[in-house]
Amino acid sequence: MQINETLINQCLAELNHNSSTKQKYKDYYEGNHSILKNYDMQDSRSNRKLIFNFPRKFIDNETGFLLGKPVNFISKSDDNTIIDCIDKNTSHWDKEHNINLRKQSEIYGESYELNYINTEGEFCATVLTPLECYVLEDGTAERNIMLAIHKFKKRFDDTAYLDVYTDSEILHYKIMGSELQPIGSHSHIFGSVPVTICPANSERESGFEDVISLFDAYNALNSDLVNEIADHRNAYLIIENAKIEEEDLLKMKSMGIIQVPKGGAVKWLTKDINDSFVQNELDNIERKIYDMMDQVNFNENWASNTSSLALRNKLLNLENRVAMRETFMEKVIKERLKNLFTFVVKKEGRVFDYRDVAVKFSRNLPTDLVGLADVIVKLKDVCS
Repeated sequence: MQINETLINQCLAELNHNSSTKQKYKDYYEGNHSILKNYDMQDSRSNRKLIFNFPRKFIDNETGFLLGKPVNFISKSDDNTIIDCIDKNTSHWDKEHNINLRKQSEIYGESYELNYINTEGEFCATVLTPLECYVLEDGTAERNIMLAIHKFKKRFDDTAYLDVYTDSEILHYKIMGSELQPIGSHSHIFGSVPVTICPANSERESGFEDVISLFDAYNALNSDLVNEIADHRNAYLIIENAKIEEEDLLKMKSMGIIQVPKGGAVKWLTKDINDSFVQNELDNIERKIYDMMDQVNFNENWASNTSSLALRNKLLNLENRVAMRETFMEKVIKERLKNLFTFVVKKEGRVFDYRDVAVKFSRNLPTDLVGLADVIVKLKDVCS
């Protein structure tokens, strides 16, 4: 397919559409839930809006579970020079980068890694999101990337800029209304579009897409409950068989004494709340949220002697969920290594094969050293 301004404008239109659609997920992660706009307000009543930011909690927890410990590389041919090369060129930025890349993909359903050479001649990578980047694939089974665009603004500059990445060069444009104004171009060394897609899942949907309605219900129910309790401040004082002037009421309030004639009575008009029903419904929704997200509620009262094996059993669903995410991350990292070794060939003349590198992930979990020692003692004369 020929890359021209017509095709670029079509990609830009897709970017603008995706940006408006996926902004919702960023809002939820940052705590701007729909209750802030859609809560049923009551005149002359309490209208507090409570936000329970489960999306941030779950995404940060899942990302830490997968990438809390740095990714390790192992040479299949026991070539230490290839590991040293990876460490030299990426160890100063890749841990933070991997976490951010995974986090953004969980928020939006997919994120993008852009590889580039910085002004100091070093191999680097940055994270782009669907709010600012669009990637065009060729539609084949391999889903080869044909083109990527990155829309951005510079600080203290209202002009919108567009970078277009092809397999051989980067085209630079200014966005002037509905037109693109070319402002230059330069080539790159990678031989393919230096942008890699990092999907959250096979469907490329947000990690909390299916649970948004439960988030909204939990926020609304808690807000209703708090406002119901807060409205007790508006309880009315009932005075039976007596008439008290307004100035007498002020004196009674300051003195703490109310005098009424014989047969009179003073009491508060209050309302009863079935708190057990409300609490049961809140607990039910909360359990469903944790179940749907394959998470474990660590705020529950667990036994102090809970073993790491028991903990792993509770985390089995989360482990299965993260294992699928791991395969997507491995593919992205392999593509990064492919571009890195292209850079190393150009800069140093050394040739490495990215397929010789195995990517190893380590779960961020406590280790049961007591149980491990027991197994070693029992099997030391049986297994090597």
